[in-house]
Amino acid sequence: MVDMNVLTLNQTYTAKQLASLWGYKSHHALVKGVFHPKGSDILILFVTKERQPGSTQFKNELRGNMIKIEGADKHGTDQLLLANQGQDKDKIYLFYREKHTLPFTFLGRVHLVQSFIYTDKSSEFEFFIENLESIEDDMALLDYVIHYDENLSASLDVVCHSAKDLTYHLKCERDINNREQVTRLLGYSCAICGFNYAKAYGKDLAKDFIDIHYIGDGKQDGNPDISKDFVPVCANCHRMLHHKRSHNISVEDLKKRVAYYKKEPDYEQLTLSFE
Repeated sequence: MVDMNVLTLNQTYTAKQLASLWGYKSHHALVKGVFHPKGSDILILFVTKERQPGSTQFKNELRGNMIKIEGADKHGTDQLLLANQGQDKDKIYLFYREKHTLPFTFLGRVHLVQSFIYTDKSSEFEFFIENLESIEDDMALLDYVIHYDENLSASLDVVCHSAKDLTYHLKCERDINNREQVTRLLGYSCAICGFNYAKAYGKDLAKDFIDIHYIGDGKQDGNPDISKDFVPVCANCHRMLHHKRSHNISVEDLKKRVAYYKKEPDYEQLTLSFE
């Protein structure tokens, strides 16, 4: 009855929505921590960092592409999870939310890589999240790949394949020849906010200083088009362009945002729609 293919990675779902999608009359059985649909080879983790008042509060921590959770206080699911350490007996999927009042975010497949079994307290389990998009910040993803723990049972191939597009993107941006050609053609002022380093700090310190941002289609079967695939950007705007991996903002939308805040400096405005 449970079809994971109807779900979208990084999208949010309430327990009631999931029950409806999977044909269950009630949603209560779905959110008891570890859900094992009858007759299936699927385990589903429903992890809440901050549970409702009066409930047992578990120490669940999401960091990058690792999540550490506490098992049931009566150890009822310990063996079910342990059977999957290092061998993926079942396909394990993760739903996560920061607070009990929020919907769950579907983070996809996970792999159990470490466990700490106790008898006097809740056991602890550490999972690797296969979906690299769950690391929203590009720089955090790059740091994660560089410092990848080779002792993890999760395949390094999964990490490298998932980070392939980002690696190509950064390679294009950091290529000295690309930068020289882009700046020769488009200059040294930020294409988004107009900032010019030499004008702000003087030519003796900041002459010819600017980043370039890759906006090509990511195809790796040829050289990027200098006239179409790059824009010069200042460090601030570049950081914002890379800030959210799962829904990267475009150059045009960031330009609109900059223009908006120059006119209306509403620093408490959290989101803007430019449709």
